[in-house]
Amino acid sequence: MGILKGLDYLVDRTGRVMAWLVILIILTMTYEVVSRYVFDTPTFWSFDITYMLGAVLFLFSAPSVLLHRGHVRVDLFYARFSTKLKTLIDVVLTPLLFFPALGILTHQAWRAAFRALEVGETSMFGIWEPTTIPLRFAIALGFSLLSLAGICWFLRGILLLSTRKELAEDSHD
Repeated sequence: MGILKGLDYLVDRTGRVMAWLVILIILTMTYEVVSRYVFDTPTFWSFDITYMLGAVLFLFSAPSVLLHRGHVRVDLFYARFSTKLKTLIDVVLTPLLFFPALGILTHQAWRAAFRALEVGETSMFGIWEPTTIPLRFAIALGFSLLSLAGICWFLRGILLLSTRKELAEDSHD
């Protein structure tokens, strides 16, 4: 249980830190708009910075969303089920759907990160053409953190089914 709590803490803190990244994205976009439309001097860097920060924000926030069960569900039937049935569905479907998809995404993200490092990849979207190496590694780390959060979620479901109770500290509903 200590490892689960430690990983939960890491995931939660990462999500809280990422929330501040929204402010940086807003400032970047505001600077670009003012620079472009008020002073008629558009920046050459804001587009690249904004999509890179957005990717980091999305991927490093996803594990926190999973931890706090804030992800989107089709609750037409699921919401009416008992906690035990919901957990059983989660425990059965997680290894069938979630882990394979996330495993592929994580593996490919790490391959892309090392490939970017190998070839010195740069962005092809803006004029600036900055290196994408930090972004590629951030994406791989984000998927890895999501994988760890998914493993914790799965193990917590197994513990809930086997003990028929969820510890108050581990409850995130």
